Amino acid sequence: MATDEITLQRISIPRIKEQMKDIHYLSDDLVISSLDLEYNIPREHPTMIDGFAAIIIISGTAVMTIDTVEYEVCPNTIVLLGTDRVVRTISCSKDLSAFLVVCSKSFLNDIQVDLSTSLSIYMRLEKQPCLQVTPQDTQEIRLIFQLIKTILASDKKHYRQEIIRSLFTAVYYLITELNLREHKNEMRQGRAEVIFDEFMKLLREYNRQERNVGFYAHKLNITPKYLSTVAKSVSGKTAAKWIDESVILEAKSLLRYSGLSIQEIAYRLNFSTQSFFGKYFKQHTGYSPSRFKRGGK
Repeated sequence: MATDEITLQRISIPRIKEQMKDIHYLSDDLVISSLDLEYNIPREHPTMIDGFAAIIIISGTAVMTIDTVEYEVCPNTIVLLGTDRVVRTISCSKDLSAFLVVCSKSFLNDIQVDLSTSLSIYMRLEKQPCLQVTPQDTQEIRLIFQLIKTILASDKKHYRQEIIRSLFTAVYYLITELNLREHKNEMRQGRAEVIFDEFMKLLREYNRQERNVGFYAHKLNITPKYLSTVAKSVSGKTAAKWIDESVILEAKSLLRYSGLSIQEIAYRLNFSTQSFFGKYFKQHTGYSPSRFKRGGK
């Protein structure tokens, strides 16, 4: 029956600004808000947030589904959500309290970070969106978010965006550090995870030079087909997909921050011509290298 249908709600940053209380924001690129039982995202509908989001649980508990997987979150849990992830709150305790931070793709593109750290966070978004941390970790992140909120509410006008981006970069590296710490504490689940971890290390080392699955398979002494099977089973993506995404991350970093020309970047990434690089970049992003370099995305 139509009355029983569950419809997907898409929530944009402008909508969050309109509907939620205790909001601090930077245009339509970044929003920080407190969450509690009264002002939580509506539970009756699955929700897709238009941007990258982090939810830091301060107190209470909640049960939520992310895509089709159910998670129970408790204090000192960080929930990391990439774009196109469908979230639904099933239940939550009366004392639930959390921070919600949402930023746009363009805001993240302007954050200068070490590419080698990006893959580990990207993998977490795909495999395990909930990160359990210590109360001290939560407090450190809250202090930086509080400082961001203070700057947003201050009279700092000329360099406000630069200050906030720098603070956001600090949060990014804190979460990356916590992610690496948890990864080291996890038990290996089998040979597939070991192979995939080695593939990721090789990818960080050689992604400027090699885009062929066979190269990485040879380094690992396995067949290209087996490497793709392992990558798919562990991460949900093929080896070729991981290679393409790592090259695009590297290309974006060089385009935005290196000061090199597009031709120089194409050469550095081992493309035979600038035209080939441009077609590859547009195929995987939907826009040209020159547009991205100008800040069009």
